[in-house]
Amino acid sequence: MLAMGHDYLLHSLTCKTCKISTRAELPAGVPTGNFGARLQAIVAICSGEYRMSKRMIEEMMSDVFDADVSLGSVSNLEQATSEALREPVAEVAEYAKAQPIKHADETGWTEGKKRAWLWVLVAANVAVFLIRPSRGAAVAKELLGEVFTGILISDRWSGYNWVPTSVRQLCWAHLIRHFKGFEDHGPHGQRIGLALQACSDTMFAHWTRVRDGTLQRSTFQQYMRPVRAQILNFLQEGSLCNVPKVAGRCREILKLQDALFTFIRIVGVEPTNNIAERAVRHAVLWRKACFGTDSENGSRFVERILTTVATLRMQKRNVLDYVTAACEARLRGEPGPSLLPQAQAVESDAIAA
Repeated sequence: MLAMGHDYLLHSLTCKTCKISTRAELPAGVPTGNFGARLQAIVAICSGEYRMSKRMIEEMMSDVFDADVSLGSVSNLEQATSEALREPVAEVAEYAKAQPIKHADETGWTEGKKRAWLWVLVAANVAVFLIRPSRGAAVAKELLGEVFTGILISDRWSGYNWVPTSVRQLCWAHLIRHFKGFEDHGPHGQRIGLALQACSDTMFAHWTRVRDGTLQRSTFQQYMRPVRAQILNFLQEGSLCNVPKVAGRCREILKLQDALFTFIRIVGVEPTNNIAERAVRHAVLWRKACFGTDSENGSRFVERILTTVATLRMQKRNVLDYVTAACEARLRGEPGPSLLPQAQAVESDAIAA
């Protein structure tokens, strides 16, 4: 067999007696198709990182690389990359479930022209995405683990209500939006809304100093005792007012009051879910451009490439190098490189050895 650049010539011989032909085999790691691992990785990243349509990828491959990559080949390369990422992404999903502090969020998606939901879990420099046809608790358990451990930071969506409020932190950015909405419901609603916003402003002024290191946590906890009492009092007053929407919202929040101030007592817990919302924003922009996925296989590719790109970005690792290495590993019949934070991955390898 001779190798000329990226071309391989396989010597073939035919037996004169039995007429059976025998041809040399490609070495391990050499693709059997027309495209190598690097180009395959570029195609996948153009979708998952840069949100390009298949048509745009086809044109870009021709213009930039002078490569004739059809629309069907783009889909095939995406699916091959999806398989290359299967095991590393599964490892990250289990790792995320075990972390002490977790952020979760969900947003609408479309799969095969049917309503679906894209979920995200962010924890300790990893992000995990799932696309499922449901927004219910069963998917939340799949994402977070059947037996929840740690602290969950999320909005008030009922799909998370199986997690005890004592180990939850509600997103105050969402709560403040509710308080601002109270202003649209007459003088009483406006008074309650403005009072809760003023308390929230005081709380975040103290919290900013804690994060800046200019206020000790013990002092912050002392400052928050009267603020916490005021917030609960205003919520209680709102729950008894004669404005149905304000009263109903206040009652809903009070049912979860144990999850309002977890960040005050536990180090590392944030009062907002901005981390998960930032992670899901890229997927929302992709959805607006591609209108979702056509099949389950398409959804698996989206999950895996989003998980891979977001996790690598959080760890400041090179996305193209990693995806190329994963594609090369699959060609050799080996598992892809780990997506875990590198110190953790080295420790796991040492234990396995």
